[in-house]
Amino acid sequence: MIENLGLLYGFAKDAKKFIEWEEDIKVVDRKWMEQSGIEVKMKSHGYNLRWSMLEELETMKLGGYEILFEIDEIKQIRRRVERSRGRNWQVLIGRKEYT
Repeated sequence: MIENLGLLYGFAKDAKKFIEWEEDIKVVDRKWMEQSGIEVKMKSHGYNLRWSMLEELETMKLGGYEILFEIDEIKQIRRRVERSRGRNWQVLIGRKEYT
């Protein structure tokens, strides 16, 4: 599934490469992080993942977090990963942890 699409990608890393790509939203449920294996994969690359409410997003960016995208290089689409918590929508974000 996600192996065919590439890694989740912090958009700010290489914005020029992806600037003209179509953007979409991938809606997932609470089990997706564990069942897709993406949390383990991203942790192995040094990322700390979490969900952010839309209204908290800019504050989280100040703390070094960035929106993560699932990349489909074949179709040239980047998908923002979101989930619903009742009436609230959350966006998947990550921050590179340096040890």
